Amino acid sequence: MIKRTKLWTSIGAITLVSVSTFSLSGCDAPSSKQADTEQEIVQETAGEVEAPAKAMNHSMPSNGEGEGADSDVNLGRDDIAYLTQLALMRGHLYVGHELYKAGHMEHAKTHMKHPKSELYAEVEPAFIVRGTSGFSTELLSISDAVEGELGDSAVSSAYATLVVAIAENGAAVKAESLAPAQKLKLVSEILRVAGEEYAIAVVDGKMQNAHEYQDALGFTAIAADIVNEIDGGSAKVSSAKASALTLLASLKPHWPSLIPPETLTTKASALYVAAAKIELLSLGLD
Repeated sequence: MIKRTKLWTSIGAITLVSVSTFSLSGCDAPSSKQADTEQEIVQETAGEVEAPAKAMNHSMPSNGEGEGADSDVNLGRDDIAYLTQLALMRGHLYVGHELYKAGHMEHAKTHMKHPKSELYAEVEPAFIVRGTSGFSTELLSISDAVEGELGDSAVSSAYATLVVAIAENGAAVKAESLAPAQKLKLVSEILRVAGEEYAIAVVDGKMQNAHEYQDALGFTAIAADIVNEIDGGSAKVSSAKASALTLLASLKPHWPSLIPPETLTTKASALYVAAAKIELLSLGLD
């Protein structure tokens, strides 16, 4: 699992009921395993919530984020943890590219540096275990292109090359880890991290950290890409895919613009609830 400091905000009773009673159209009744896990998810969501760690001055990692993998997680063996780390890097790069295209140069530079400086080192040993080459060169190329303000063509070309390289490294997992159920579990993990970032960004309706707001946007965009990649080969898979995409679409109001407004009424709790519901969708496909 990904290291996460719980940054839960209040979740109303109606929302909790919606999680506990969430059902899949056209799916079989849940197995006892699924029902037990569903209850665990509801209990976790309903538990006492903590204020955002930054706002409460609680201890946090030096980068102020919960994106890094737990020290006891073996990224060379744990496929979901490995793919989650790659997705988080993709999220940073995605939002960095979008910011660059929109002319927000300094914001773009920050996001393009982040994957190499703070995330890549953690996953690099896993590339050796998995027999892949990694994508250090490609990361440096896009960082240099953005930092040097080499223009849209150079940046877009470097970005496209990097996306392909990340996908190639992401293929170094067991075949079953790429099944629809596992992809939905991956999306659930990504959304939980996005929720943490959003809880740091928006505190009591006020924008506290634009970078984390943008991180959450990038992570959620990549989560949607992963769902779109699912092959809806059966009615059950197609239904789960459609439900997941609907949940992700419902989160779009959380990011009215690339550069955040000073105040927002949207909350991180919606991302946590979407993550829980998508995890339930994955259980319906196991």
